[in-house]
Amino acid sequence: MAKVLVAYGTKMGGTAEIAAKVADALRAHGHEVTLAAAGEVPRGESYDAAVVGSGIYAGRWRRDAVKLLKRLARSGDKPARVWLFHSGPLGDEHGDDPVVLPPGTQGPADRLGAEDVVTFGGRLEADAPGFIAGAMARNGKAGDWRRLEQAEAWGGAIAAELAGGQE
Repeated sequence: MAKVLVAYGTKMGGTAEIAAKVADALRAHGHEVTLAAAGEVPRGESYDAAVVGSGIYAGRWRRDAVKLLKRLARSGDKPARVWLFHSGPLGDEHGDDPVVLPPGTQGPADRLGAEDVVTFGGRLEADAPGFIAGAMARNGKAGDWRRLEQAEAWGGAIAAELAGGQE
């Protein structure tokens, strides 16, 4: 089975929960998984595959997730296979809208040969901290559109691909 890194950039924890579901699915299929915040991924480790994700804030990935992508892309031990995800769209009408990779992520994604970019809906708590998030929550944008069962299913599909479709 494969040694897989699942890393995430998050501000309020919602993206971390998506990453955990992906990691759980990979583990359930027998893969060795390291789950870590993007800024805490140990240097010097090598992985057969990586799944990297970030929350989208103001059209951008979290800085630590972008730094990790760049680091993996220039590493001598870059993973053989890479999948990407982000979360962020809010609202029933936008929760599953695909979002293109933001500036700063497309180049490293291309160098890594990223196989997939999946968009999950976002989550905004009613008591979200911060001026912009708080204003959005007060204006009816609070809710959870992540569909965690889809994250788990996507992790299972990645696991099957890593196993050569023999599951």
